[in-house]
Amino acid sequence: MIKHANFTAKRKRKESMRLFAFLTAGSVLALVLAGAPALHTQQTNPPATQTVAGSAIIAVDSSALWPRPIPSASSRHVLHLGDIAIPYVATWSSILLKDPAGVPQATMSATSYVREDVHDRAQRPVLFAFNGGPGASSSPLHFGILGPSRLTNPDAKGTRTLVDNPQTLLDVSDLVMIDPVGTGFSRELRLGGGNAYWSPSGDSKAVQTLIRDWLRENTRTKSPIYIVGESYGGYRLAEMAKDISDLNVAGLVLISPGTDLSGAAGNDQHFVLTLPSMAAAAYAQGKVGGDGRSLEQVFEEARTFAQSDYIVALQQGSELSAQDRDRLAERMAKLIGLPASTIAAANLRIDDQDFLEQLVPGKVVGRIDTRVTAPRPDRPLVAGRPKAADDPALHLGASNVIKNIWVRDYLRNEIGVKTDLDYLSLTLNVNFAWDWNSGSHNLEDTLRNLNPTPNLAKLMKERPASRLLLISGYYDLAATVLYQRYALTHAGIPLDRTRMVAFAAGHSVYEDNDARTGASKELHDFIAAGTNVPTMK
Repeated sequence: MIKHANFTAKRKRKESMRLFAFLTAGSVLALVLAGAPALHTQQTNPPATQTVAGSAIIAVDSSALWPRPIPSASSRHVLHLGDIAIPYVATWSSILLKDPAGVPQATMSATSYVREDVHDRAQRPVLFAFNGGPGASSSPLHFGILGPSRLTNPDAKGTRTLVDNPQTLLDVSDLVMIDPVGTGFSRELRLGGGNAYWSPSGDSKAVQTLIRDWLRENTRTKSPIYIVGESYGGYRLAEMAKDISDLNVAGLVLISPGTDLSGAAGNDQHFVLTLPSMAAAAYAQGKVGGDGRSLEQVFEEARTFAQSDYIVALQQGSELSAQDRDRLAERMAKLIGLPASTIAAANLRIDDQDFLEQLVPGKVVGRIDTRVTAPRPDRPLVAGRPKAADDPALHLGASNVIKNIWVRDYLRNEIGVKTDLDYLSLTLNVNFAWDWNSGSHNLEDTLRNLNPTPNLAKLMKERPASRLLLISGYYDLAATVLYQRYALTHAGIPLDRTRMVAFAAGHSVYEDNDARTGASKELHDFIAAGTNVPTMK
């Protein structure tokens, strides 16, 4: 499970929040930079010289700051899905975010796809989507499953190509892919201009502004709305949920979300919610399941144990006898693939990173995809950075900025965006600038504010026709399946309007072909069940 805030020490809390950011950013890296292609694209730009008002010349780092908005751009296309031809308009645009005095501070951008052969556009669904980070663009969702074009996996030379996407949602919904401040082509307009939007509250309000502006400007305020949030994007969606009941929200989609950060790092609940995903990792690495059991059976056996005998034992603390501890350690060894002696020595509580480093001798297992391994490094790639950032499934390297040349060229050449900027898939500079402060010195308020999951329940109560879909990956040890489900089932979410599914995949569920097909079907069924898809012209 994601490391949680520890309020007994402020330093621990900040490190936990930073680690969460690293983990959720994996949804970008595992998809956009799978196989670490084109490593040169990870370098940040050198400062560029620009002319500003009064002919003053200043140095601007274009990966962080760009002092002038980029003009909107649109183009027409036709997507061919078998015998079906879908004409659509692709538009890139941005909004100005202003301070209370009306001074522009930053831009937030989105790429939208609107199907043209629609008879009753007011009844056609609109799907808004964003990834996590904080500091991640929408490129994984955009070019991995939702958009009309999909980026292929890299070939032997690291080259990727854009192909028609048969799993796109454009056939049943118009799409708006949102890049928060500091990601994609979205930038600060002035130094410090992004600070107001680099917090849960400021970020939520900025995204809401974009959504409301888009609906108004496109005359779609009556359209059924679906919102997809992946990873930290799930937290963002839960934060937004308290303010959007006036919108025609038909459905909420959470993909590998982290919605509750209020627990203490290393508490017993953490180990309970993590154990089944450790069993899935052991299955992936051939440590368990050789008796013919399926992944789902291995996971379910571990879940049953974790939520019964295991949690009862953990709650006894130091009162648990050595005999009972050793007996349970033997049972756990058969579930998660570590020696019983190692488990007993850890008092039945195996740290996530220790598990990843010990499961396969001489190697480290990926946190965001436990099917991935690499030789265990002797030292961190960057001194002082959490080990989670060196996740072999993350492909982060030592850079803080990941750029995507294929998305950049697509937006410039296919849609016509006129800019020389790089497209930022991920920037840890935004991540490091993120302000998690709840605005209150009261401990209870702070804990409550770090768990916005109940906002989802409140929104679904206020919108009684709305539904929720949770999509998870069994091989995700960053935001484990049981952690995600626990957060929802303990927040008052109406379960009769909620569907929870998991696939044999990692944090970026749709990175695998089979899982992508399955997730696309879930999304199509989810939209079809909640809306009357309008007839075409």
